[in-house]
Amino acid sequence: MASVSYGRAAAVAALQAALSSTWIAARELSPAKRRLARLGTTAAVAAIGYVTSPKEPDGQSDGEPGDLVVADRPFPVSEPPVPEEAPEPAFDKRKAVVGLAMIGLTVAAVVGRRTVEKRWLARLTRNGHPHPTRALAVRIGAIEFAGQFALQVAEARRTAAGSQG
Repeated sequence: MASVSYGRAAAVAALQAALSSTWIAARELSPAKRRLARLGTTAAVAAIGYVTSPKEPDGQSDGEPGDLVVADRPFPVSEPPVPEEAPEPAFDKRKAVVGLAMIGLTVAAVVGRRTVEKRWLARLTRNGHPHPTRALAVRIGAIEFAGQFALQVAEARRTAAGSQG
């Protein structure tokens, strides 16, 4: 895997960590300021993500799905025959199980993260931390970075393995 993939993985993870930690740190603000801070952070992360996303040079395409391809005669000369009865697609149990497992893991991650946030915030407050919400934001940002970096590196490796084989 190229070092660019690691750099991109670190950048995406850092953006996600910044978004998460800023979102949490904004809890200390008044409602109007909180909304403004969250909107600004989201817009900044989206803009940075858009600017840094890989782009193809103009006029070049590698034939990926979604590319528009026009044949010599883009319109059919005659209507194609309509099949009398199209067979129903078979139900793929493996895909359904994987989909349900992914939904379950996502819900478990969200619930687990929220539980950890509540416990840490309660502990920081109980121990008299001067800025418990900010401290929580730093902790969650570090965890978010580590988790996102691992996911991004795994995705980069899977993509690299798929392009080689």
